[in-house]
Amino acid sequence: MSPQAMSLKSRLKLAGFLCFHLLLVGVVITWGAIRFQSWELQKQLPELRLNPLSVTPQYNRPEIVSDEELVKVLYRLQPRFRGKSPQINHVDHALRFWGIEAGFDDHLSLSGIEMRDILLDHRRFGDVWGEKTDPLLVHNQYGVRPRVQEGLATSSHEDHTLATLAEVGTPADYPVVTSEGETSVSALIEETMRSFTLNQIEYEWSAVVFALYLNTARDWMTTEGQYINFDVISERIMRQHPVKGVCYGNHRLHALVILLRVDEQTPILTDSGRAKIVKYLQGITSLLVKNQSEEGYWDKNWDGQPLDQTSEQKFNPVASRVLATGHAMEWWSLAPPEVLPPDQTLEKAGQWLVETIKEMPESEIKASYTFLSHAGRALALWRGKFPHQIELSGPGPSTDDL
Repeated sequence: MSPQAMSLKSRLKLAGFLCFHLLLVGVVITWGAIRFQSWELQKQLPELRLNPLSVTPQYNRPEIVSDEELVKVLYRLQPRFRGKSPQINHVDHALRFWGIEAGFDDHLSLSGIEMRDILLDHRRFGDVWGEKTDPLLVHNQYGVRPRVQEGLATSSHEDHTLATLAEVGTPADYPVVTSEGETSVSALIEETMRSFTLNQIEYEWSAVVFALYLNTARDWMTTEGQYINFDVISERIMRQHPVKGVCYGNHRLHALVILLRVDEQTPILTDSGRAKIVKYLQGITSLLVKNQSEEGYWDKNWDGQPLDQTSEQKFNPVASRVLATGHAMEWWSLAPPEVLPPDQTLEKAGQWLVETIKEMPESEIKASYTFLSHAGRALALWRGKFPHQIELSGPGPSTDDL
């Protein structure tokens, strides 16, 4: 072969080698750009709905609570918090219980609008708590959030106040007034999405916020780099021991029911993810049926484990039973039919709640209002209505009782 032919062949090989590597570099760059774009997309917060989804009552069971008994119970549980320094956990529980639409003839009871104003307008919060009290709503690096577990002027559960706003239908663009200026509810939602972690102490109410406000089922990334979706959240909820956590684990069960009901409106779960939740809740229901007391209530050991009598001495046993029974009846009232217990279980629990609440002294109702709010809401939901849709009547309580 001539030297010229050898030189041409070498040049062709070199050109082919360079083209291959240029192509390879181009593929790598393209892949990197796609991965970067995907990474940036994951870091973006999902789109919010202007109006949160609504999970409405779906049963009407007068054998659980009659019209007459329901009115008697709800009359006793009106939000009589008008005046100075109303506990914020009472206000946000009462708002969730009664809804924005609520109004009362009782002059001591706050309307739904008044309760929401206390939570979202620093000026109104200052009117009832005084200018020297630290604000409820505070700014941080992620947005705006209510203070939690820092005294009576703060919320009692992580994201409970925001979940309340979601469950009563507060639009994402609803105005919020903080001590530093004006913003909107969306700033609170974005803060929760950015700061959320699967390892935080309470994540149940956060799950409710996401389910009702997010307008997409896609994954998103927390600031810790965790990929989050509703299957992942439900797996985290179901991984924890059933009775461990706030309110004997019932908030987690409520969150799972909300995920199922939202998934019926717009898919947010995979088929396998939904099936796992249904199976899990069916197992929980079996535990509750097995361990229901003869009287109809449950206690903190609704999973059948022995009660720690030493720790129980610190609590009012009736309040503990109202807490456990009211919460269970509430999440069942919204749950799909396939996870419900037998009728007898529901009827016994409903009748126990009615009789217990009717006999409670006013002082105990005031002390246990947060627990009772779940019980009262549950009884109304079992009649196919939200509490504000029930017409109340009866003799007003004396001022000395309040």
